[in-house]
Amino acid sequence: MTTDSEPQETALIKAVRKMLKPLVRLLIQQNITFVGLQNLLKRTYIEVAEESFCLKNKKLTDSRISLLTGIHRADVKRIRHEAPGQLTEKEIKAGLSAQMIAKWTGDPDYLDPQQRPKPLLKSASTENPQANFEDLVLSVSKDKHPRSLMDEWLNQGIIEIKIEQNQEWIFLNEKGYVPEADFEEKLFFAGKNIGEHLEVIANNLSNNTPPLFDRAVYYDHLTQQSLNELETLAKEKLLQALMDINQKANRLQTAEKANAEASHSFHLGAYFNKHQEPDHENI
Repeated sequence: MTTDSEPQETALIKAVRKMLKPLVRLLIQQNITFVGLQNLLKRTYIEVAEESFCLKNKKLTDSRISLLTGIHRADVKRIRHEAPGQLTEKEIKAGLSAQMIAKWTGDPDYLDPQQRPKPLLKSASTENPQANFEDLVLSVSKDKHPRSLMDEWLNQGIIEIKIEQNQEWIFLNEKGYVPEADFEEKLFFAGKNIGEHLEVIANNLSNNTPPLFDRAVYYDHLTQQSLNELETLAKEKLLQALMDINQKANRLQTAEKANAEASHSFHLGAYFNKHQEPDHENI
């Protein structure tokens, strides 16, 4: 006996399998076994049940979470009483760097007439009241010393220092738009970006209206030369779109800072993937 939901469930399992394959490949490369992932999945199932499946005016019990998730009630109780993981220092720095680059590339005070990031002085100067790196850092966080962040960015190649008119100027390199963070910082951004995209997919599959924007273009049977040309075009167009949205969002956020209704946020991303052979699962 079959039910109407079986084809839908089969399609969902196939989609989840495709999403999981690159993730499992990464986990194996990093020596994270199935047992390690199983423990993480238990915690995540419980967190999602707590966040999204509460009954109105009723306490969410261990028994109900066990029923929703299939996790043994004893494990539910244990995991719910464990302290959640805190952000590491590198994850905090990664978030701070992202905010600073967004401000440098989006705030009119830090842009030239062509809407490109200005070179910055190291610190404020009464003789030359130009935008400076110290003010940029302090506008985002008062807890981090500008010098230590400057040294870190120099080491990562995000910025470079040039001497012009007998003064040292800090330039944001083109690669600074996608900084070469270390592996832990890359994981921080990977989790954030992939998690946000999956939120969009889950929202749209739940038939919420209006659906969130999610579009893609994919082709196969291309030469390497054509692929290179398309990749260059995609990077140019997508980067410009992200820059335009960043600058618009910065202006709106600044104007609405004191607005009590300014409690919303958004996440916009872009990517370009390529394969040696056609991806037959997409055909």
